[in-house]
Amino acid sequence: MDVQKKAEELAQAIMNSPEYKRLLEARSKVNQHQAAQIMLRDFQQRQLALHRKQMEGGEVTPEEEEQLQNLFGVISVNPYIRELFEAELAFSGLMMQVNDALTKVLDFQDEEENSEGPKLEIPKKRILIPGQDG
Repeated sequence: MDVQKKAEELAQAIMNSPEYKRLLEARSKVNQHQAAQIMLRDFQQRQLALHRKQMEGGEVTPEEEEQLQNLFGVISVNPYIRELFEAELAFSGLMMQVNDALTKVLDFQDEEENSEGPKLEIPKKRILIPGQDG
């Protein structure tokens, strides 16, 4: 069995999924509307700036978080951006299912070893992720 060939088949199956097709359509509609493009770009730039600040060890203030949340609320009123966020969330869910399926099959350690393994550290603060309650 050729792993590369199977990976390509999986990629093709993902590309044929309703979630992927919805995501492409939503991106296309945003790209057809200049106002939506500008609003989304501004939001993403602000989100990235706060993420960078956090990654560099800076403290994201409650005011900065609130400003980003407010901006998210404003741009979410735009139907093209809202659909894009919903499509991204659905596609992300599909990719998590694929990852979970691979992880279950590839997990060759004993359950005892897994429970004692390294733990992920959850950040105390998070940057706004569309589709999650803040």
